Amino acid sequence: MELNKYGKLAEKHLRENKPDFYNRLVKDNNLDIYLEDVQKHLNNYANLVEFELREKHPFPDNNELTEIVSYIKTMRIKVDYLVEKEINLI
Repeated sequence: MELNKYGKLAEKHLRENKPDFYNRLVKDNNLDIYLEDVQKHLNNYANLVEFELREKHPFPDNNELTEIVSYIKTMRIKVDYLVEKEINLI
């Protein structure tokens, strides 16, 4: 399985902040399995966070392109920020 953005961020976090655990996963040949599980968790978490944010902050009523683009970018930034905080908990 190829890692997406969240999987790569999780791997970087482990390498930089938990090198002993990271090296043990590599040595035991379990890094890919672990990162796949973490990535699935983070993807599910991101979907849940996005759903909750959209409930609190509904999509703009008008069809103005700049507002729609701004809304989408803002949601993505908020979701990514919260996923990064979740990554720090692993």
